[in-house]
Order: sequence, then C-alpha cells, then structure tokens
Amino acid sequence: MSNPDRREEVCPDCQATPSNMDARIIKVGKDPATGAYYSTETWHTEDCPQHTVEQILMEDGVRRVKERNAWMKTAFPAAHERLKAAAAALEGNEVAAPFVAALTELVAQQAEHLGRFVPPDRWAEILDQHFPPAGEEPTA
Repeated sequence: MSNPDRREEVCPDCQATPSNMDARIIKVGKDPATGAYYSTETWHTEDCPQHTVEQILMEDGVRRVKERNAWMKTAFPAAHERLKAAAAALEGNEVAAPFVAALTELVAQQAEHLGRFVPPDRWAEILDQHFPPAGEEPTA
C-alpha cells in the first residue's frame, strides 16, 4: 500500500498552525505533471479573510446546486414529454427511427432515476435545446 501524498499549506492571511487554528480545510488536487492525486491541508483562524471567502464561495455553490436541482425537477419532465411527442410525430420514418428510439430510451432511463451519473440538469439543457417549449426556436 502506498503512502498518500499529503501537503500542508500555510494560509498567507492568518498564518494559522495546528496549535492556533479554528478551522482545518482539506482539499484534493491532481498533480498535472504526474497525474497523481494529493491532499492539501490548510489551517485558518476564525477571523481569517481567506477562510471567510472560501466559506462564502462554498455556500454559494451549494445554493446554486439546489436551485439547479429545483429547476431540473420541472424542466426535465416537461422536456421529456416534448421529446415523446416529437418522437411520436416521426413514426414511420425508417431513417430516423433508430435514432429516435435510442434517444427516447436513453431519456426514459434517465427519467426513471434522476440521480444517476448523467446530471439531470445537463439532460434538461440538451432537451430544451433540441425540443424547446412551444413558440421558441431550437438553440442547437
């Protein structure tokens, strides 16, 4: 078993150490030269400006993910219905049939479990591009 690559970083703002820290942040990175993963440990004091900025950015990221999830829960089913209607309109087109069948099956699989590998918000974006709401032009 190999030893993990652990790195320590001194915060340039608060100069915190393990003996005077209020917060410890551990991040994972990938070394571009070797491709190996490593962890970086940084300590901060409670009033550290860098730590405050990191907290704000993290909380903003969480908020944006929650907003995207809420949007996806309505946009995905609506786009899926538009896809099914568009696929039904193409019935009898032998050239398009395999593509339509594959796409509708992939989307149906995704619709069954919205927490799988393919992010649902990305699926909704793609479907909205190709199957926009009535009255809007495709963006793809």
